[in-house]
Amino acid sequence: MSKQLKALIAVSLRYSNPQVTDRLRKKGRKNLSVAIINQYLLSGLIFLAVYGSMLFMTNFAKMPGTFTYFATLFSLLGLSQGVSVIYNIFFESKDLGSYLPLPFKQSQIFIAKNIVVALSVVPFIIPLLVLFLLTSLKSGVNIFLAIFLSVVLFVVVLLILFAVCSLIVFGLTRTKVFQKHKKLMTTLLLWVTMGLVIIGIMLMNRDSADDYLADRNIILPLLPLFHIVHAPFSSSGLLSLAGVIGFLLILAFLVKWQILPQLYEQVTTISSTDQVVRRVHKKNQNLAQVLRRYNFELVKNPTLITQVLSSSLIFPVVFIATFAFNGDFNLSHLPLKFAGVAFLSGIILAFITINQTSFVGNLISLDGENYSYMQTLPISRKDYLVEKFKAGLLIQGGISLILAFATGLVLKASLLFLLFFVVGAILGTILLSQFYFVRDYRLLLVDWTNFSQLFLRGSGRVGLIFMMWGSMIIGALLIGGYILLLNIMAATLVNSIVAVVIVTISIGLVYYYRHNFWQKLDQVSWQRKIELARQKKMKG
Repeated sequence: MSKQLKALIAVSLRYSNPQVTDRLRKKGRKNLSVAIINQYLLSGLIFLAVYGSMLFMTNFAKMPGTFTYFATLFSLLGLSQGVSVIYNIFFESKDLGSYLPLPFKQSQIFIAKNIVVALSVVPFIIPLLVLFLLTSLKSGVNIFLAIFLSVVLFVVVLLILFAVCSLIVFGLTRTKVFQKHKKLMTTLLLWVTMGLVIIGIMLMNRDSADDYLADRNIILPLLPLFHIVHAPFSSSGLLSLAGVIGFLLILAFLVKWQILPQLYEQVTTISSTDQVVRRVHKKNQNLAQVLRRYNFELVKNPTLITQVLSSSLIFPVVFIATFAFNGDFNLSHLPLKFAGVAFLSGIILAFITINQTSFVGNLISLDGENYSYMQTLPISRKDYLVEKFKAGLLIQGGISLILAFATGLVLKASLLFLLFFVVGAILGTILLSQFYFVRDYRLLLVDWTNFSQLFLRGSGRVGLIFMMWGSMIIGALLIGGYILLLNIMAATLVNSIVAVVIVTISIGLVYYYRHNFWQKLDQVSWQRKIELARQKKMKG
């Protein structure tokens, strides 16, 4: 690897998350590139452990349909993430202009940026490596050959995914329609990609076999991967390997022919076509209405919406859609004693869908430099943040309500159980929204350059992964334990204890944030008013 390429990768690594870079510098870490790469590797290992344990019990050597199902699933996830990240790092970062006076080749810049993109996307497709290795070992392939084949095939698939994503993004952004309607086309690009992933997963689940132990229908485009790891030296294995490599070479030629020659021109053209949106003035609006409208405008960025939905909502949406297509559930006849379970499930739904990537958890920092400007105006900081929290709560509440109603309808819950579920989701949304809103205030970042900096504040990528999976695992354990207690103990006693615990925790959290956050904002606002009054008096 040339020194120029290493330098470009190092710069892109630091630019991908400047906050992590600053934190590592404060800790005295000298080799920042190695430290940042280690964080990505740790994220990959976590995904590897989680998904690997799910795949370990299946004999993929005898189930080619199931193999192609999981290969397609993780490839779709990689495709969705790849399109989003490639668009962000090439078109939203707006840093290519800085390389113009420097002696860098366009191919080097393209490769360096894609290597950094790969580090962000690999955790989502790392289960493919486990899938390849387990299939090869179950097929009786020598362990060393199995490891070699799995790693090489994983790299090949990764390169294919990035080539496809690059052709999609750069091909679409080259059109006149995109350049004329950038905001609309960006939204369509990101949303359609995510929609195709969800639809693809639903269709695969619908076509799956009813018997869990039986094989699924084979997805033919991914079958060559099975032949390569199942019988690498057979005629089908060798032909499949040649076909996959040939397909990769064709894509590489298209990337070199269609993208690299016009990389600078295309990216700078798209970056310079940002439309200036003029806010339509509305008469007879009070301050609260103006602030509410302003806060809603902050979250209309299509890249932000896509990243939030893909980070916190894609799993619940896929879960609901899967049950809608395949589930034969009817909870309308459940005994009344399980109403508390529905209420707790609503709270857990909020825990799963609201995290540090949610709208309410980033709404203050989305102000950017405007936040500092707002502090110079004679506006109470508490009033300003209260209106901002109300807007964030309204957005998160709407999302939770939609998911809660959709889940209740899919599971065919009775009206009473649906009501308990929705109320639980609302309560959970209120509590979680306060937590992440205060967290955003505590970790305020106004000089961010991309949304991933906001999402990875505090605990970083590893903490985000632990939080997402931990909320699902702990939620499942709580629901399971609740149901178990209802079946072995008096329902009235169990429901009463759970109700007391939930009410106590809720009141405690509301009291805590009232006295440790909102009231302190009162003091800050009052001090600010005194300071402004003194300045006005001195000028007078």
